[in-house]
Amino acid sequence: MIKSFLSTFWCPALVSTSPVLTLRSGQTMDAVGADSSRADSGNQEQLIRHLAEQLEFLRRGMMEMADHQERQMTGLCNRLDLLATQVQQSSPPIPSSAVPVAPIQTPPAPAVQLARPERFSGDSGDCRAFITQCELYFELNAAAFPTERSKVAFIISHLTDRAGAWATAEWQRGAATCASLPAFLEAFSQVFQHTKPGTEAARALMRLGQGTRRVADYAIEFRTLGTESDWNPAALTNAFLEGLSEEMKDQLAPLEIPSSLEPLIALAIRIDNRLQDRRQGRRTEVPRSGGRAEDSSSYSSHARSVTSTNPPDEPMLLGRGRLSPAERKRLLTAGECLYCGQRGHICRDCPNASARH
Repeated sequence: MIKSFLSTFWCPALVSTSPVLTLRSGQTMDAVGADSSRADSGNQEQLIRHLAEQLEFLRRGMMEMADHQERQMTGLCNRLDLLATQVQQSSPPIPSSAVPVAPIQTPPAPAVQLARPERFSGDSGDCRAFITQCELYFELNAAAFPTERSKVAFIISHLTDRAGAWATAEWQRGAATCASLPAFLEAFSQVFQHTKPGTEAARALMRLGQGTRRVADYAIEFRTLGTESDWNPAALTNAFLEGLSEEMKDQLAPLEIPSSLEPLIALAIRIDNRLQDRRQGRRTEVPRSGGRAEDSSSYSSHARSVTSTNPPDEPMLLGRGRLSPAERKRLLTAGECLYCGQRGHICRDCPNASARH
């Protein structure tokens, strides 16, 4: 459109002779005739009309462009409104009356107060516990030890006897190990760690047994050594079962033994607690007027009924059909003798039965 306007504006009519051009060429108005003047006027009117048409054409084009842009803007606004509506529908509504809640500021937790590590002399041949105590103290009091050298100095201050003498000599001669905590601990372990944890723990496990102590105490020591040893879970389970007392083995005999260590320990502790409760119950028996004791357990009442009808030298009378299968199973589970009902031995080793026969 603009190109058409320019081509129209640059028309040959402007090149025709006019009074202005004749003035530039140096001619006088007197040399131009009346016919030429009228022709020029007609050309100029025609040019003006042509320019007016072009301007009108441009005006209409501009109006059409404005209408097109307005329609595009209207469509864009409609799309934005639609998207805003979809977003509002997908998000949960926020109540207008909601009052912003200020965040709750919790006070900082108090620092953990650890006890200082116990002094180490080097005589035990095992410095792992001392090193662990120092590392825990460093971790929870990091602000107090800004450098590696300060940590080494703290360790040296807790050494005595030959361990203190060795560390003091290293510090005084300015050894490079005193400037690095890992290097110092490595040198310290080479000098004062005489035992091999895995080998020593395996040997201790082979010698370990419950003895007369509770199963829970035996399990604590067993777990400690088992963690340090290189034994697999199956070997640890068998070793724990083998180290139990004969009484506990008798209690576990009629039961299904767990195949892993922790369930086996839990089962043994439950049985041991039950046996301990029965022992305490027997110690608190109250004598009756007939000279016989009354026990709160079901077995005591059954034993009294049996002993009242049987001769005193054969309390249970094995082999004469006086024990039902359920009673035999209960006695086996409780670890009590099938002959006399006492604990600490089984039927074939019963002193009452051997005295009888």
